[in-house]
Amino acid sequence: MPRCESERRKAEAALFREIVDQFVARPLHPAADVEQFETLASGFIEMLDADVVAERTLELCRHPDTPRGVVAQLLDKGGRVSRIAIEYAPAIHAGLVRALAEHGSAELAVAIARRSSLERKIVGSLASRGESEVLCALAANRRLHLDQAARRSLLQAARDDLRLARILLDRGDLALDPEALFLAADSGERSRILLEAATRALVANGPEHVARPVPALAEEIDACAIARDFEGLAEALAEALDCRKSRARAILMDRGGEALALALVALGVGEDTAIRIFLGAERDAPDVERIRSLVALMRSTPPRAAQRLVGAMTGSLRQEKERAAAASAARPGAAEQKRRRKQKSQAAKAQA
Repeated sequence: MPRCESERRKAEAALFREIVDQFVARPLHPAADVEQFETLASGFIEMLDADVVAERTLELCRHPDTPRGVVAQLLDKGGRVSRIAIEYAPAIHAGLVRALAEHGSAELAVAIARRSSLERKIVGSLASRGESEVLCALAANRRLHLDQAARRSLLQAARDDLRLARILLDRGDLALDPEALFLAADSGERSRILLEAATRALVANGPEHVARPVPALAEEIDACAIARDFEGLAEALAEALDCRKSRARAILMDRGGEALALALVALGVGEDTAIRIFLGAERDAPDVERIRSLVALMRSTPPRAAQRLVGAMTGSLRQEKERAAAASAARPGAAEQKRRRKQKSQAAKAQA
């Protein structure tokens, strides 16, 4: 870039900063001044680099007299300017917010999730997205109301996202059942969760029931423990617990080991096999005292309480598949697509 062009752009950037600083320094402006500012600022926003505009975007969004036309230009500028404007602009067209919440990039969805107020449907759209950064931003925004459906979506996602689970645990205003968040809990929180689950189990009516795995699966668990086959053990536990392998693996990798101890209680695994599993899960030299404490935990935890806690941590793979199939069948046109697939299959068989 020629030197004269570079100097000109620097001067334009400095003038833009000065104009904005003078405007935001005063809380209120006459209508004529607002109109004049819109004309000047709009021209600069259009021609200046986004990085320069981003330096003053937050101040413009927060000022009550910033013209709507200027805010609209900030939203259209792209990059960091748009992200700041989406998060802080006092008023944005509801249709745009809905579209970005449902189909926009993760960066823009995060900006929406950080806004001070959102419609319930928009919160629901954000809660149903799969990106961790979007869900974490939504969960961390204490200014928003999270209804039961949104909380349920966040809890389900938190089974696979310890950062999200930790954010939810740190919130004391959501009245969440923390059992599904056990893997992200610290030692004190785990003790409270365990105590509450055990209390519920003791006051529940009916005989204690232990859902033992089928003999072949129990033998596989024991064989994997003896061989210290981590992946094989994760696969066997996933089948026995009816959960995703990634969640069984997370239980095996739990640093404290309490989640694994609870899973073994829920499955009715004997102490000898449990000790072999604890030893196999150790990455460093075996911690004898820790293993003793885990065995003591297994002895003191009612199977019903362990099953409740592990079920909350892992969910049910069978139920997840059934829900996914039901949602797919409920989509518009699903019945017609199924009918067409059946016709094609029948035609192919007839030709064969």
